[in-house]
Amino acid sequence: MNIKDIAKLSGVSVATVSRVINNQPNVRPEKRELVLSVMADHGYTPNIFARGLNSKSTKSIGILCSELDDINHAKILSLLEKQLREHGFSSFLCCSGEYRPYQREHFEFLMAKQVDAIIEIGSSYGDANDLEVYREVSEQVPLIILNGFVDVPTVYSIRCDERSAICNLVEELYKRNCRHIYYLEDNTTFCAVEKRNGFLEGVNKCNLKATSKCITIPIYSNEILDAQQKIERLIRNGRRIDAILSADDLLAVGALQALNTAGLSIPVVGFNNSDFAFACTPRLTTVDNQREFLCTNAINTLMSLLDGKDAAHHIIVSPKLIEGETFKLQA
Repeated sequence: MNIKDIAKLSGVSVATVSRVINNQPNVRPEKRELVLSVMADHGYTPNIFARGLNSKSTKSIGILCSELDDINHAKILSLLEKQLREHGFSSFLCCSGEYRPYQREHFEFLMAKQVDAIIEIGSSYGDANDLEVYREVSEQVPLIILNGFVDVPTVYSIRCDERSAICNLVEELYKRNCRHIYYLEDNTTFCAVEKRNGFLEGVNKCNLKATSKCITIPIYSNEILDAQQKIERLIRNGRRIDAILSADDLLAVGALQALNTAGLSIPVVGFNNSDFAFACTPRLTTVDNQREFLCTNAINTLMSLLDGKDAAHHIIVSPKLIEGETFKLQA
């Protein structure tokens, strides 16, 4: 028996069963009694992630992320913690220490803290085993993925449409007669793959497969230096470079250093609208993935779920181009 079986036998939604298991409000007494009766009749007990039927709200939220030294994760963590505090919630942070699918042990750590919900920053695509863990967790407490997605109906996700942002940039550069476009990437997370797919989609649309390439930078390297050296090597080898797109501002800064040294001025666009974009010369054009708006949506979704209300399962936010000196739409 699982939570879906209990919901079917009780004639209620999975969300209602989850609220009963977690002793949350906004469940009519007759439905609560019905669910509890069905659970008792079939000997159902919540799985290893369950907190027990008599648990109370701890006013705490678990936050799961990979790398703390990632400037983008650090900013999101700061925004989430501030907004949670404003709603009277504390937080527990679990850092996996590497960019890979989050493991059962990470969720178990947070569930052991009796958190009321979990917010995950980023995600991988995940295999069948990973999805089963997400399914188990999300049947016990609200699970929200910020800037990521897993294909589990009970998991909520809020993300930016980063794929379209990169695809649109390729098409815009093509209109400006850029035919040799290079894309710098450094990760394999959901968002990283979405951005890469956006680049490939744009390349295919503009028939640039023969002249435009992806360049991978090792994620645990000195990314600025490695990106700089990759572009310097292309220049030394006489490769034509019409424009450079990047999955992250950090990589774009390295590319700019190489171009500045070679005396080249071409369109360069970063991603994430980080402080790096404003701290380099020339000032970097970057894509804003709307972190503040994403965090606000995540917290609003969380508060609705904790109040027993419905919420949208999948929210997609449009990105915004922040024009610096390396690329202007008006040019």
